[in-house]
Amino acid sequence: MNHTGILAALFYGLMSVASVFINKALFHVYRFKFPYTLVFFQTLFTLALLAAMRQLRLIRVTPFHLHVLRRVSLLSFAFLLKLLLDMAALSRVNIPMYGVLKSATTPFVLLLDFLLRAKRASPRIQLAVYTTALGGVVAGTGDLTFDLPGYVLALSSALATAAYVVIVGKLGEELALDSFTLLLYNNCWSLPFALLLVAANGELPAVQRVLQSRDAVFLLCFVLSCASAFILNLATYLCTLVNDSLTTSIVGRTKSILQGFGGLFAFGDVLVSPTNLVGLIVNSGGVGWYAYEKYVEARAKQKGAYSLLAERHHHDADSRTTIARDGSQVTIVFYDLKKDDLPLTLNGDTKSQET
Repeated sequence: MNHTGILAALFYGLMSVASVFINKALFHVYRFKFPYTLVFFQTLFTLALLAAMRQLRLIRVTPFHLHVLRRVSLLSFAFLLKLLLDMAALSRVNIPMYGVLKSATTPFVLLLDFLLRAKRASPRIQLAVYTTALGGVVAGTGDLTFDLPGYVLALSSALATAAYVVIVGKLGEELALDSFTLLLYNNCWSLPFALLLVAANGELPAVQRVLQSRDAVFLLCFVLSCASAFILNLATYLCTLVNDSLTTSIVGRTKSILQGFGGLFAFGDVLVSPTNLVGLIVNSGGVGWYAYEKYVEARAKQKGAYSLLAERHHHDADSRTTIARDGSQVTIVFYDLKKDDLPLTLNGDTKSQET
């Protein structure tokens, strides 16, 4: 990994941690208990930044089509549900337990993949997931600030995240949308529904509070929270583009461990018990083990792909290959010179998915 790759990975890791702590500061320090309002402004902010960056030609977004908007409706619903549940859970649960409960995303993904796609994870990956889940159960039994609604919201958020990941996996190749275009469609769907939820939940006074507030520090924190939602997506894209999806996944797992232990001391809302601490350690160990197994699995697949390339060179001297990269898509193209340069392609999608 070169210096640019390291910087991209650090940028993604720092933004991922910072977004959680900024949002938690709003909820805990400023007592801003209006998660739907925050999601509405984050969505609005993201759409504005996407439009501005597209106008300045800093990003490339494919033309908007209504039929695509209809096709991604289910995906966008899962995206909005994930955001709403994320913010609602974080407003009630401390950061270490929030991270532990969100780690339930992985077993939910494995379950949904098995039920919907008949896809089964390797035994070692399953053991790592079971370890993560065991740590979560132990940590929960020792949580002295246990909040049942918060736990339900966080686990529901993990399930919604898993559904989003699985739907992306099923529709991603078919839709062939880049990261920013998909973000645009998701937020176009999310904005009106988020506004309806703000009104239905009686949070319109919160909107007025934000617009009329003269507390400079609060407004700065609120704007940073709104901006962090988009910047985190940008950081994820850059890390995947400069490195690969595997690096992004490993950084994501590592930051969740650091985020959990940092959250023990950040806001003074954690009452540590021995059982809770043991559970956090076991959960973090499972997360690290899972990241390692995914690394080994991905490298084995890459090795197999390049072995196929080398074998074709060995058996057919009249062939040539090229490796092309377009955004986050890597394509190995085989040209058979005996057949009028008809290409055979082996594609590897490097879009990051949180599994």
